[in-house]
Amino acid sequence: MSTIVSCTDYGKVFNDNIHGHIMLHPLCVKFIDTPEFQRLRNIKQLGTTYLVYPCASINRFEHSIGVCYLAGQMIEALCRNSGEDINVTKEEKLCVELAGLCHDLGHGPLSHSWERYLKASGVDWKHEESSTEMLKYIIQKYDFEEELKKYGLNVEYHVELICEFIRGEGKLLVENHFLYQVVSNKDNGIDVDKWDYFLRDGNCLNLSISFDYKRLMQFSRVVVDPNSNKPKQVIAFRNKEARNIYDMFRVRSDLHLRAYQHTAVQNTELMMVDMLLKAENYFTVQISSGTKFGLNEAHTNIEAMSRLTDHILYDIQYSHDPNLEEAKSLLNRLHTRHLYKFIGSYNLIFINKEIYNKSIDVENLKQNLKNELQKQFGMEFGVTATWLNCGYPLINPLEKVLFFKKPLCHNDSIILDDTPYQNVYPMNELEFFKRDINVFSKLLTLKDSQLREIDLACNSFLKNFRP
Repeated sequence: MSTIVSCTDYGKVFNDNIHGHIMLHPLCVKFIDTPEFQRLRNIKQLGTTYLVYPCASINRFEHSIGVCYLAGQMIEALCRNSGEDINVTKEEKLCVELAGLCHDLGHGPLSHSWERYLKASGVDWKHEESSTEMLKYIIQKYDFEEELKKYGLNVEYHVELICEFIRGEGKLLVENHFLYQVVSNKDNGIDVDKWDYFLRDGNCLNLSISFDYKRLMQFSRVVVDPNSNKPKQVIAFRNKEARNIYDMFRVRSDLHLRAYQHTAVQNTELMMVDMLLKAENYFTVQISSGTKFGLNEAHTNIEAMSRLTDHILYDIQYSHDPNLEEAKSLLNRLHTRHLYKFIGSYNLIFINKEIYNKSIDVENLKQNLKNELQKQFGMEFGVTATWLNCGYPLINPLEKVLFFKKPLCHNDSIILDDTPYQNVYPMNELEFFKRDINVFSKLLTLKDSQLREIDLACNSFLKNFRP
C-alpha cells in the first residue's frame, strides 16, 4: 500500500520566489543550517552567465531547496496516483528529499565553470563525486547520526541510499527502482532537478518557460517497464502529456542556446578558465591542519572543497602577490569588458555533415583546430563548442519515455501506449541537436584582413576534418 507522509511532520516554511511557501522536513533544515550548505549561497548557479545577463546571479542555495521540495511533491504524487501498486516508506521519501537537497553540495566556484576549468587543467572530475563526499562529511563533522536515527534512518544503509539517489543509479533498491528517477533520471532525463532549474533560470533570465511540471506530476504514475529484462518499476506519464514533455526538452534547448551556451557566455567562461589556469600554481586553499591545496587539487580534500566559493575571484583580484599579476590582468579584462575577439561560429550540419552524424570526440576536434590555428597564425586562440544533445546524442528523448492510456473504467488495469511519440513530435536538428564550433582570438584587436584569413582557415579545417 502506498504511503503519503503528513505535512504535520514537517518543520520549517520557506518563502521561495518560484514555488511559493514550501515546507521542509526538520532533518533537511538541520543540513541547511550548516556552513557547508550555506556556502551554496556564494556559488553562482549559472557560472559566468551573469556577465552577459545581469540578473543571472542566482545561487545553488535556493535551487537546492527547490529540488528538495519538488522531490517530496513528486513522491506524494506518485503515491497518490499509483495507489496500492507501490509502497514507499517515510524513510525512503525522506532520503529522496535529502538527495534533492544535497545533490549540488559538491559544486565548486561558478558551478559548472569549475568543472570546465579542472578539465582544462587535466583533471577528470564531476561535482556529483564531491556532493556525496560533502554529505558524509557534514554527518560526521556535526555528529548527525543521532538526528538521522531520530527519523528512522540508518547511517550505513540510508546515507548510501541518499548517495545513490544523487547519482541516479544504484543497487540498494530493487522494488522501488523509480525512486532513482526522481532527482537524477538516467533513463530519460525527466527529473525534478531540471524542473526547478528550468523555472528558476528562466525567471532570472527573463525567458518564458512553457512546460507545466505540475501537470506532469498530476498525470504521472509508476508502471512495470516492459523493456527491462527483470521486472523494474519506473515512472510513466499519461499519453496526452507527450506534448508537455516535448515542450520541456524544447525549453532545455532554448535555455542552452539563448543563455548557457550563448557565444558571449562561452567567451566569458573561456576567459575565466584561462584566469584560473594562470592562478592555480600560486593560489592555495588552507585547511585546519595547515595543509595547503592548489586550485586544481582542492577537490581531493573535502574540507578544502568546503572552503571554495566564488569569493576566490575577489581574493585573486585584490591580492598583492606578484605571481598573480597575469591572473589579475585577465580578470580585469573581464570586468572592463575587453573580451576575447570573436572570430565566428561554424555549424557542422552545413560545413561537415559527415562528422555531425558521427559520435566524435569534440574535445579532440577543438584541440586540433586550436593547434592548427596557432601554428598558422602565431597567436593564441580559444575554441569552444555549442553541443546540444537533449541528454542523448542525436536521439529524441521521447523514445525513452513510457506513456500510459486513460483507463476506460475506474478499476481497469493500466495499459501502456506504444505510439511512437518521437515521430509525432520530431526534434529539429538545428534547434535540439546543434553542433557549432566557436572560435575566439585572445588578442584585443585584429585587422579585418586577419579576421578574414582566420575565418577561411576555420572553414577549411572543419570542412576537411575526419575523426
